[in-house]
Amino acid sequence: MATLQLNHIARETGDVRGLAAFYEEVLGFERVPAPAYSGFQVAWLRLPGSPDVALHIIERDPAVAVAVAAPGAAQGGATPAQLPRRHHLAFSVADFDGFLTGLRTRGTQLFEKSQPDGRTRQVFFFDPDGERARDSSLSSVLVV
Repeated sequence: MATLQLNHIARETGDVRGLAAFYEEVLGFERVPAPAYSGFQVAWLRLPGSPDVALHIIERDPAVAVAVAAPGAAQGGATPAQLPRRHHLAFSVADFDGFLTGLRTRGTQLFEKSQPDGRTRQVFFFDPDGERARDSSLSSVLVV
C-alpha cells in the first residue's frame, strides 16, 4: 500500500480576501504562490511550522453557493460550546493565553475547556464564514 501524506485542506468561501486575512492575522498562516484561475479567486496559505500542508481558500461557485447568515450557521446554528464533538480544524499554539487575548480583542465568541487530564487547554471558535476551529496548548510543559 502506498504511503500517503496530507497535501492540503480546501475551504470555499464567498470572501477569499477576508477569510485569507483571518487565517493570516489570527492563526499565523503565510500566503504562498497560487495559480491564477480565470473566473474565480483563490488564496493558498501555509503554516510556517507545517510547510508540507496547505490551506486552499477557493471562491465559492455562485451557481452552488450556500447562504451562511452568521457564525455557526454552517454548523446548523451551533455555538462554540457545541464544537468539541463536531468536525473541526485543530492547531497547536505555543502562547495559548496570548492567542486567547488576540481572539478576545477581535470580539470572537469563544468556548474554553480543558481535557480530563488537566494538561491540555482548548478554545473553540468560528472563523468568519462560520466554520469551527480549535486551538490547543498540548501541556504546560510544551508551552514556550
